[in-house]
Amino acid sequence: MSQGRKLRIAVVGCGRISKNHFGAIAQFSSDLELAAVCDIDRSSLAQHVSEYGVPGFERLEELLAEQKLDLVSLCTPSGLHAEQAIHAANAGVHVIS
Repeated sequence: MSQGRKLRIAVVGCGRISKNHFGAIAQFSSDLELAAVCDIDRSSLAQHVSEYGVPGFERLEELLAEQKLDLVSLCTPSGLHAEQAIHAANAGVHVIS
């Protein structure tokens, strides 16, 4: 990678589609580092924090304010993507949706 480090990525939304994104992050672990997870469901959030050993956030705004990220992977319902992508872009973070 050109920057000489792994890209720090957070998964936003830990529902069923996120499984594919977690798998891809693991598959490309030489280039990607799972930095955090975010979900409004406290139970799901706690499960993923425990499973991956990363910080968890209930609100995207908190995640973006507290973590230095290169990328967020939006695994939330598609109707939320536009607003969430704008928040990420305003924080200088790239988006996968």
